[in-house]
Amino acid sequence: MARKSRFDGKTIVVTGASSGIGRASALAFAREGATTVLASRSEDKLERVADEIRSVNPRVLVVPTDVSVREQIQHLIDKTLREFGQIDILFNNAGNAYVGPIEEGRFADDLNKMLAVSFFGALYGAQAVLPIMKRQGTGHIVNMSSVVGRKAFPHFGGYSIAMHAISAFSDALRQELHGTGIAVTTVHPALTQTAMLDEVNPADMPPPFRAMTPRTPEFIAAGILNAVYRRQARVVLPAPPSMLLLGDALSPHIGDSIVRLLSKPVFSYLIGMYRGRVYEHHPRGGTS
Repeated sequence: MARKSRFDGKTIVVTGASSGIGRASALAFAREGATTVLASRSEDKLERVADEIRSVNPRVLVVPTDVSVREQIQHLIDKTLREFGQIDILFNNAGNAYVGPIEEGRFADDLNKMLAVSFFGALYGAQAVLPIMKRQGTGHIVNMSSVVGRKAFPHFGGYSIAMHAISAFSDALRQELHGTGIAVTTVHPALTQTAMLDEVNPADMPPPFRAMTPRTPEFIAAGILNAVYRRQARVVLPAPPSMLLLGDALSPHIGDSIVRLLSKPVFSYLIGMYRGRVYEHHPRGGTS
């Protein structure tokens, strides 16, 4: 007898699905039987991902969406419901990143751009889908944060603020939804090889990132599927950064010291965060 796939009969909406973790997660959910709805601003890129998915699962829908616009999020959710009659999982994955010290004049503008996409996109998505999930009596909201959404890194303060906002939002939402049948999972990946930082000058990267080997989007996607299947409240990917978070919980000085040590390849190697290579930049002249 063939093994039943973990997400047979489930419908998942994935924002930021045109590349990186969103693309890898959509493919992984599709392989596990889920109907996938793909959202991002780039219709062309979404269609290419959809073609990949159709080779393993024909149930896929493309809905070009700017998640920073509430009306477009509502259209995404409404269209999904009309097409498939249910929404079991919403993966709020869309995001952007800017690097620079807090004293820079552009810091506030960059922060506003990140909050508009990463935080308010997730907020609008949750608000749009919750009435549906409450009627169903079941559902799952997955919010993409980051390890820096628990412990900020230098020159990554704006992104850390946005990711901390998502972490706090997820914690509050999970408690508010207790007893409703709706789960909330917050994902905290470490440095991942995606296009998000490709436009950043390598010299401007936060010092710890220059001594880390990034994980692949497929590695993160596998962890996300496991967390959703097990209905985990929080997942840190991979496991070693949990040491940083524990140290910071004990004392901010311990946390700060670990962040500084992470800029040393030897230390990163000893804790399993360095494997002989660092983030590879492939500037593309734009974002998806």
